[in-house]
Amino acid sequence: MIDAHQIKNIGEEFGIDDIKITTAQPFRGAAVRITKQRDAGLYLNSETWHRRDITDFCNVRTVLPKAKSIIAACQCYLTDEETNTGTPGNPHGLVARYTWRNHYRDLKIRLGKVAGVLNDKYSAECVVYSNGAIAEKPIAERSGIGYYGKHSIIIHQQFGSWIVLGEIVTDIDIEADAPTSVDCGDCVKCIDECPTRAIIEPYVIDRRKCMQALTNWYGVLPEEIARVWGNRLYGCSLCQDVCPANSHVERSLPRTDLGFVGPSVPLVEILTMQEDEYRKKYANNQMTARWINFKSIQRNAIVALGNIRDPKTLPLLRKLTKHHDTVIARSARWAADNF
Repeated sequence: MIDAHQIKNIGEEFGIDDIKITTAQPFRGAAVRITKQRDAGLYLNSETWHRRDITDFCNVRTVLPKAKSIIAACQCYLTDEETNTGTPGNPHGLVARYTWRNHYRDLKIRLGKVAGVLNDKYSAECVVYSNGAIAEKPIAERSGIGYYGKHSIIIHQQFGSWIVLGEIVTDIDIEADAPTSVDCGDCVKCIDECPTRAIIEPYVIDRRKCMQALTNWYGVLPEEIARVWGNRLYGCSLCQDVCPANSHVERSLPRTDLGFVGPSVPLVEILTMQEDEYRKKYANNQMTARWINFKSIQRNAIVALGNIRDPKTLPLLRKLTKHHDTVIARSARWAADNF
């Protein structure tokens, strides 16, 4: 069995914030939990959970049959930057902090370098993921990277929930870490502060109400959600913003500019550009991933303009009320009527 400290030292050399180790045993409890929530109808009809084999998703041996260990990693993305660069006459839509850059790809590159060392040193077979098709949060929890917050996001004791997760699934036997014993205690601030009441009970999200999930759902937003949407364009991190576990996390300089988008994006530009322009301008970011619906992004921009109420954007909204796409037209009608 390989000493875990050797692996962690390699990760540190490549600038990875934290590494923990767990076994490759299936995550059966997670599979039961996810299946129960899916069967309760808590996922959007556009999400892949309805087509995915959840048992396979929660078993890394479906991607590497000889797997013995999982190297779990995290990278903090909290930086000291402005959160909205819009101005009167040029309103911007907010981008969730984790999407300002492609931290997933940055972490995956770093983990790929670790995997290369393991292959050279131990002839290890490795499969590397970040934001991949394996059960990343259960892996992070069992390895001790962090614990589940009641908002269902993993919380690291040093970096809070401002982290992206990554993994190396490997066929070498590495000394495993224990899960952390820390939890949220009696705190329910994320539940109380969610404007759409999407956290229906601790650790259970009704994604039909979650603004983060609705970012990529295409349809007319219900009135009660549109009114609290604010000026969001992509994602939502309000439950993280109010989390006491995040109050102590130190902000740092950006460590990568891969897929840079920034904290906010001009909304009129989003509504007047073609999809190919959008995907080219914001390439290599989660906002332009293949599963992201550009029409959803435009719908988000319209709702944001309806909440910002910048008079210079009203002619555009009125024009969009006659759009051939009924979702765009109805959303624009709501936004124009909201002035």
